[in-house]
Amino acid sequence: MDKKRVLKLVNNYVAIILGSFLLAFGSVIFLTKAELVAGGVSGISIIIQHFVSVQIYDYLVAGLTVFFWFIGLIFLGKEFALKTALSSLLYIGFTFLFNRVPFFDELALTFAGNQEAGNLILCGIFGGVFIGGGVAITFLGGGSSGGVDVAQLLLSKYTGIKESVSGFLIDGIIIVVGMVSMQLWIPSLCGILSSFVTAALIEIVYIKNQTAYQVDIISDKWQEISRYAQDELERGATIIRAEGGYKGEERVILRVVFDRFQYEKIKKYIASVDPKAFVTYTQTNAVFGEGFKKHKKKSEKTKK
Repeated sequence: MDKKRVLKLVNNYVAIILGSFLLAFGSVIFLTKAELVAGGVSGISIIIQHFVSVQIYDYLVAGLTVFFWFIGLIFLGKEFALKTALSSLLYIGFTFLFNRVPFFDELALTFAGNQEAGNLILCGIFGGVFIGGGVAITFLGGGSSGGVDVAQLLLSKYTGIKESVSGFLIDGIIIVVGMVSMQLWIPSLCGILSSFVTAALIEIVYIKNQTAYQVDIISDKWQEISRYAQDELERGATIIRAEGGYKGEERVILRVVFDRFQYEKIKKYIASVDPKAFVTYTQTNAVFGEGFKKHKKKSEKTKK
């Protein structure tokens, strides 16, 4: 393994560790003591903790995270499970750290112990910043936050609903359940604010308005790359016959469209097979067809 690949691998692990740290820090320090339900595993745990006198928030987070991980393993496959394993374990570990160590417990009370509206708003904003930043950085490292993201991906996979929409839907349900059951109206509104801040940070830090990538590859090893795209990524490949502008020789352009979670994987594979390949990546805002969003037919009214 060359130096660049080792450095990239180290950077990915650092990003996943840092992202999991920020995610757990934002959830425990700013949301739990203030009882701000902003969706996700943390939101479900805060709701349950509200009705229990014993401190079990971290155990609830651990149990729910492991539960969703197994659901992901069963329905989304080993690749997703492996990608979420490290970040899930780190998130659980950091949650126990921040929830059980007296220093962090006092820090959480300092920020979130005051139930005045202004303080709750600040907790919602800063909690959203840390959580959104943590999730985005984890994505940048090639990991995934797991948790209710599994339900989000399953809903998107089997119904065709866009991931961002299914995410808002699931978090919205959690927030409404918390609002009705806990009847803490101002904290509930601040939880909604936190959820919006989280979503905004993910879009800003990770990838704004992106749903997929398109890659055009010019390489003598295009057949190997095509097989990899179809067998490993389960993505179709389009072969475009072209003529070189300089020498006029016939070339093959291989075009593959894939989702954001497969970006690093195909990038690394191309580099390992043909480091001299000419490759262009393009972000796409909408991709319709098999493996992506479904085409929607609009009914047309018959003119009389």
